[in-house]
Amino acid sequence: MAIIKRYIKKNGQKKVCYQAQVYVKGFRLKCKTFKNKTEACVWHDKQKEQLLKNPSKFYQEKESVFFSECFKQYLEEAFPLLKPATKQAYEARFRYFTKGPLSTINMEYLNAKYIHTWINWLKKHHTAKNKRRKTFRHELQLLSAILNWYRNFVDEDFNIPITKQHRQLCHYKPVPPQRPDYYARPEELRDWIKWLKEHRSNPVYWKLATFMVLTGARVSEVCGMLWSAVDLEQGKARVVRKIRWDHKTKRPSLEEDTKTSASVRLLILSDELIEILKQMKEENGKEGLLFTDKQGEALKYNAIQSAFNAGFRALKLPWRSTHILRHSYATTALIATRDISSVQASLGHTSSRMTEKYAKVVALLNKDTAEKTTKAFNLFGSSFKNHSEIDFKIKNLSNSKN
Repeated sequence: MAIIKRYIKKNGQKKVCYQAQVYVKGFRLKCKTFKNKTEACVWHDKQKEQLLKNPSKFYQEKESVFFSECFKQYLEEAFPLLKPATKQAYEARFRYFTKGPLSTINMEYLNAKYIHTWINWLKKHHTAKNKRRKTFRHELQLLSAILNWYRNFVDEDFNIPITKQHRQLCHYKPVPPQRPDYYARPEELRDWIKWLKEHRSNPVYWKLATFMVLTGARVSEVCGMLWSAVDLEQGKARVVRKIRWDHKTKRPSLEEDTKTSASVRLLILSDELIEILKQMKEENGKEGLLFTDKQGEALKYNAIQSAFNAGFRALKLPWRSTHILRHSYATTALIATRDISSVQASLGHTSSRMTEKYAKVVALLNKDTAEKTTKAFNLFGSSFKNHSEIDFKIKNLSNSKN
C-alpha cells in the first residue's frame, strides 16, 4: 500500500498529512492527500478496487487536474515550507498565475506551446512597461518550481515542458553585458571608505563597509552578526545567522539561519579589522548586534544602500549595490592567493562553480599568461626571445640559400 507520511506547515505550525498513491501494474494512476491515515487507506483501497475491476480503463482513470487547482494545492502543501524571504518574492508574482492563459489549462495537456503563449501574455501585461523590468525570468523560475513540485508529489509521469527557448523569450529588453572586470579596485575602495568616514554622520557605515570588504561576507550576514559570535583574541567570527529585511515594510528581523548550509562558516579577521572591532566594543558594549543605527536597532537595508551609493556617486564610480563589495573581495583574494578552494570556503559558496566565475576575471587580468605560456612551449628554442628575432633569423636563412 502506497501511503506516504508527509509534513506541511500551516499558520507556522508543523502538521502531519498522509498521501495515498494508487498503483496498478507499476503505474501510478491516482494520488490524494488526507489529514489522517485511516481516510487515506480507505480511499486508496476503494480506488484500487474500482481500477482492478475495470483494467481497460487503466490509462483513462487519471483525474483531470487544471493548473489553477495545481497552483492552489502547491500553496497549501509546498509554499508554507519555504523561507520567509522566498515567500515574499513569490507572493509578488502570484497574480501572473491566478489569472492568465495557464489557469484554465488541463495539466495533462500542458505543453511548450502553452508556456510560449503565457510568456507572450506576460510581455503584454501592464507591468512589462516598467522601466526597470527587463525580463520575466523570475516568473518562469516560479513556474518551474510549481511544475517540479507537481511532478514529485502529484504526478510522477508529468513532463515539465519548459525549454531553453522559453528562458530566452523571457528577456524582452536588451541588457548591456556586464563588464568582464566587474570588481572595485583597492584604490577605489580606499577612497570610497574614506568618503563615508568624512561625509556620513554615523560612523557605522564606513565600519560596516570595511568589515564587508575585508571578509567578503554578505550584508545580511554582517548586519545579523552578534558580539557573542566574535572572538577578538583568536581573530575569528562565526557566521550563523542573518538579518532579513521585509520586502514591504523594510523592517529588519534577525533569523537564526543563513542563506544556505554552506554559508555557516568561520571568518578570519585581519589585524586592522580587529582594531576597529575592539574600538567599537568599547564604545557600544559587549552584547547585541555589531552594527546598529543611532537608536541601537538593526540597520535598515535602504539606509545602508543610500549611504553606500552616495559615496559611489560622489566619486563617480559605476557601482550601485552592496554586493559589489563581495565581488571585489572574491576577485582580489583570488589575485592575491590563486587558491579557489580557500576563497570558496571564505565566501560560503555551495560549489566551486560559483567561485570559478571570479577566477575568469583573474585570468583576464593576468598579463603574464601569454608570455609564460610561450616560454613553456619554447617552440623556437630558448635562443629566440621574441618574434622579431625569429623573423630576422628566418630572413637571413632565406638570403643565404639564395
